[in-house]
This record gives sequence, structure tokens and C-alpha cells, in this order.
Amino acid sequence: RHGENAIKVARMLEEHPMVAKTFYPGLDSHPDRELADAAFRSGRDNDDDEYIQTYGGMISFITVGEDDDALRRARNVCERLRVINLAVSLGGVESLCEHPASMTHTMISREQRKAGGLHDGLIRVSIGIEKASDLVNDLKNALDLCDEDGCDVE
Repeated sequence: RHGENAIKVARMLEEHPMVAKTFYPGLDSHPDRELADAAFRSGRDNDDDEYIQTYGGMISFITVGEDDDALRRARNVCERLRVINLAVSLGGVESLCEHPASMTHTMISREQRKAGGLHDGLIRVSIGIEKASDLVNDLKNALDLCDEDGCDVE
């Protein structure tokens, strides 16, 4: 169910105007989609097993903007979520998210984060087994509250 939910969330993120980039191997736009088709076996022992192809439950995306705008926007998106919980450690049956630039990597300078490919607007999400529409709506609502000013918190 993680993977079935994740593809629905990833497709919404890919289309949302406040998302600059979505990283999920199940998306047609992913550069390694063909490799993912072969690598993610969805629990099947052989190619004769009937299955629904899934690609796991981990999604990353980058909010639009640079530097302080991206940092503020991503942090605010995470804080506005109601179904998906903010957490430092990801994994479990519940949906969790983290914003590395303000959490796990906050002690690393922006220059070092950028040099390592860590954008200030990056959000990581571990998709759980909740109702898919609840997850999609939760992220969409949090993103919809953002605008070009970075969705300032009241």
C-alpha cells in the first residue's frame, strides 16, 4: 500500500505549481524509470507472479524558490501538514516528512549543503498506509497555502 499511495502523491506533487522538482522512481519523468521497473519487484518471486508494480514509499520534492524563500516555504509546508507528521527519522506505517535544511542538516552551512546537492527547499516524505486521498489532500492543502512570498506563518 505504501507504493500505491506514493505514486498518487508523487503525481500530484509533480503537477503542483509550488513544487519545482519531484523525485520518485515510479514517475515517467524520473531519469532512472527503466532501471526502477526492473529493480522494484513489488514482492514477487518471479516474473510469472501477478502483481501491481510499485516503487516504494519514499518521495522527495523541492519547493519553488531559492535560499531563504525556499527554506521558509519548505519549513512552512511541513508545519502546515495535518495528516503527515513531521519527524527526524522516516519509516513506519504512518506517513512522515522531514525538511533536512532545517532539521537533520541545519548545522551544515548553506554553501556546504548546496555543494552537496541539498537544496534548501527539499522535503523528504515517507508515505504510509493511510487513505491515499487524505495524503494527497494534506500535501496539496499545505502547498496551496504557499505563494510567491514563501507562505508566511501567521
